[in-house]
Amino acid sequence: MTTSVPVPALDRDLIGRLRADVIASTWTVENLQTLISEGALSALMRDSRLPALVELAGATDPAAVLTRFFILGLPERASALDEALPTLGARGLESLGLAATIDEAEAASALVMPRAGGAPKREPKDKGADEASAPKASSLPTMRDPDEESPEPEVEADPWMRALFDLRPHAASLPGGDHEWWVASDLAEVQTGKPLSDDHVLGIGGATLTLLEMTVREQVDSALDVGCGCGIQALYLATHAERVVATDLSSRACALTQFNAALNEVVIDVREGSLFEPVEGETFDLIVTNPPFVITPDSVRGAAGLLEYRDGGMDRDNLIRAVLRGAPACMNEGGTLQMLANWEIPADRNPDTQWSWRVDSWLDGLPVDAWVVQRDVLDPARYVDMWIRDSGGQLMARADYERAFTSWLADFRRAGTGAIGMGFVALRKLDEAEAASGGKRAYDLSLDGHAPRGRDVAWALASLRAPELWEVALTRASDVREERHYVPGSPDPELLIMHQGGGLGRSVPVSSSVSAVVGASDGELTVGQIAAAVAMLTSVEVDDVRAEIEAPLRDLIRWGFLTF
Repeated sequence: MTTSVPVPALDRDLIGRLRADVIASTWTVENLQTLISEGALSALMRDSRLPALVELAGATDPAAVLTRFFILGLPERASALDEALPTLGARGLESLGLAATIDEAEAASALVMPRAGGAPKREPKDKGADEASAPKASSLPTMRDPDEESPEPEVEADPWMRALFDLRPHAASLPGGDHEWWVASDLAEVQTGKPLSDDHVLGIGGATLTLLEMTVREQVDSALDVGCGCGIQALYLATHAERVVATDLSSRACALTQFNAALNEVVIDVREGSLFEPVEGETFDLIVTNPPFVITPDSVRGAAGLLEYRDGGMDRDNLIRAVLRGAPACMNEGGTLQMLANWEIPADRNPDTQWSWRVDSWLDGLPVDAWVVQRDVLDPARYVDMWIRDSGGQLMARADYERAFTSWLADFRRAGTGAIGMGFVALRKLDEAEAASGGKRAYDLSLDGHAPRGRDVAWALASLRAPELWEVALTRASDVREERHYVPGSPDPELLIMHQGGGLGRSVPVSSSVSAVVGASDGELTVGQIAAAVAMLTSVEVDDVRAEIEAPLRDLIRWGFLTF
């Protein structure tokens, strides 16, 4: 593991200058989309910086300079940074701890392609024959007066500098309005060419964006971000919560969250500690967390170090259990928890049909309703490879990679793990009356349409408390359409598929009875009345119709095809 650089200084004066400069430079997401093509931006999301580097080569406007420096990880001359950040300047960046001066040799090795008029020259490794054979001038010591002051060492007038942190703009369109932030995090291995440090703090990745998208954005009094990392979840929470607390086991993560809060002029109460320990005795309306849940054996921890951003130090998948069991004590009645998670599935259970038992056992006895979605299933080999590569495995020597891989895989084998489910959990804290009758839970295997948004999560949790099905009048969503497949010459369809245009965007096979009920659901008749009519028309007992349609209708309600 590499050694991390010191955290940025929490100097509010210098941070204020940085903020003023990045605003004036129009270094925004919108501007980035004009500087860099869609293909290059897409490559950046895949950790490939080279297409963007080619497109920005030679560009001198402030936004381009800052993008090359902080996002692509290329060195820049101090003069270029002075022009891009006229209030703070290169020395201000250095004082904040966001950049450091480097020599010509380091700059030359870091530059992927020549910079017009400014690239340092590389010294040849081997001197030519003529130069090697030329007589060397004598190097006699220079005599000087001992009372004479020593000359000041020469300082390069325009030194090269490199970024010590990733800093980039981030835009969000939320119910309360549009926001533009700048977020600092640790440099990734694609920028440094080195493995991640033990206390590495991630930036905004795919998992982060998933959680941001699915978080319920209703106005609340209080919100908690557990495992805050760089603080991006907390920044979002601050747009719709009167009070935001952010916690993390990593002191480095807490420092970066504090820095980002100051840079974006947002008030966040940042506390260091494990999971809910820093907020013991407090309750919140909304809790979000992407906890360090990676299932890591002790043998791998010992060889590679404890990566704080993904490994909470607990055995197996017990960190997720700890979060779920501990969350209700920190939730107000009616409050919501949303989290990303993974869980082990034993080799003797079907990962498509028997995956939920473990999460179900963790939820037993808790005063919550729960919606649990397994969006992906990985076999142990794929899981191990994914997480080794996540921490810079491509930079490892082959022997080290194979040693870590086999040790990790052997651990899963000893534990009897056949697969690992990955997905998310949403909880709603019950009030006293609801808790008396017990919590309700729904488990979904995959969601083959759109990733759920906050309103989808809110509705799914609310639907678990739907009125008695047969007494409620349902309304079909306006974007629901039906696809019918016929065998040539047959008057009846062989297959019916119901499509959802918005919401989760799902496509669901249904029976003809379910189709008939959905088609008649216009908010006028109850489900019981429609079921009776279907039974009469098809000459089927009404109880048989009810048995056929009950479970599919509850699913369609939860997924937003039907509302009540």
